[in-house]
Amino acid sequence: MFVMTETVFPYPSRLEQKSKKKQTIIIGLVVLVIVIVGIFLFTRKSEKTEGNKDSISPTQEATPTEKPKVEKSAVKIQVLNGTGTPGQAGKAVKVLEDAGYSTDNIKSDNAEKYDNTITTVSSKSGFEDIASDIKSNLQSTFDEVTVESINLATDSEFDIVIVTGGKLYEESSSSSSSTSSSSSSSSSTSSVTPSPTSTPTPTP
Repeated sequence: MFVMTETVFPYPSRLEQKSKKKQTIIIGLVVLVIVIVGIFLFTRKSEKTEGNKDSISPTQEATPTEKPKVEKSAVKIQVLNGTGTPGQAGKAVKVLEDAGYSTDNIKSDNAEKYDNTITTVSSKSGFEDIASDIKSNLQSTFDEVTVESINLATDSEFDIVIVTGGKLYEESSSSSSSTSSSSSSSSSTSSVTPSPTSTPTPTP
């Protein structure tokens, strides 16, 4: 006897539910994988950045180039008597010698004019520190000392030129006596002092 059985098919709604569950699971797995990969990549990037920070050495500040030190004994100096007062340049030379400058490199002479009320110090470019040192030393002997802002020419024979200043030298006038020629001659001989143009000597 042949018995016919009915084939029972699952309801379409159940099939749809199973399909949705599978899709949800797959989507969840994909999202989970993406999240894990993202965390992994972010962690590696952070570690790499920190490693680069540690390996980068701090930038060293550029140190200013030091000026070559000029030896005092090698500085060539000219001292000019700028007031006409005898021996004034010699006083400046003595101060320089005591400060450590070589006598062999110091030359003294009279200035062209005797109208310098302030002692001035001029220097070649690169000798500004020496000029400042000389100024500070001369201030013990001269009332007012200044460093000229204009540098000497590069082809100048001297590295430093000093022109002494202060009270201008005045020639004493001779008092001539009208009573006798002998007293007049003796008075003129004793009272006449050397003129600034010929006698004032810068040397001691």
